[in-house]
Order: sequence, then C-alpha cells, then structure tokens
Amino acid sequence: MSPEHFKPDQFKKDLKRVLSLITASQRFLDEGKVVELNALETKISALCVQARAMNPEQRRNVAPLLAALTDDLGRLETTMNKEYSELQRQLRGLSNTTQATNAYAHAARTTR
Repeated sequence: MSPEHFKPDQFKKDLKRVLSLITASQRFLDEGKVVELNALETKISALCVQARAMNPEQRRNVAPLLAALTDDLGRLETTMNKEYSELQRQLRGLSNTTQATNAYAHAARTTR
C-alpha cells in the first residue's frame, strides 16, 4: 500500500479492533479459557504492513495507537507466559503423581 492510498480513519478503526481483540484475549486468559491467536496474528501483520508503508507524518499521527498496541501485546505476552509456567508446574505435579502411582503399583505386584 502506498502512502497515497493510506486511509488513516480505516487504519485507526482496524487498529482499535485489534486492541479490542487483545483485551478480549486477556480477559479469556484471566478466566482460564483458551485463546486462539492465529486471527490476531494475521490482523497485526496486516497492520504492520500498512504502518511500514506510511509516510513519517502518517506514522506520527497513529503513533499513540501503535504504542498502545505494543503495550497491550506486552501485557498479553506476560499473562500467557505466566499461564504457560503454571501449566508446566501442574503437568510436572501430574507426572510426579503418575510416577508415584506406578511405583506403588509395581511394588504391590512384586511383593505378592
């Protein structure tokens, strides 16, 4: 997209929609729900392509929204990393429980 074809109002609407999707994704994570990131990634990629095609004045005009996008993505990443760490911790606990159960079962079979 050339800077001449840039539509600032549409870009801002699209960017605000993405910010809303990030907020919803954050809420879903907080509620323990699964978040599908493919659509979000696609939309962000399209916004980045448009942003790279802007002239400097156009970029300055949308800079606050782009900064909000960066901040919101950072928060979402932090939350996702925490959830991933918690999931890993739970899986390790489950694995330890399974190992202990198997050991007790094996001991019970061999002591008969």
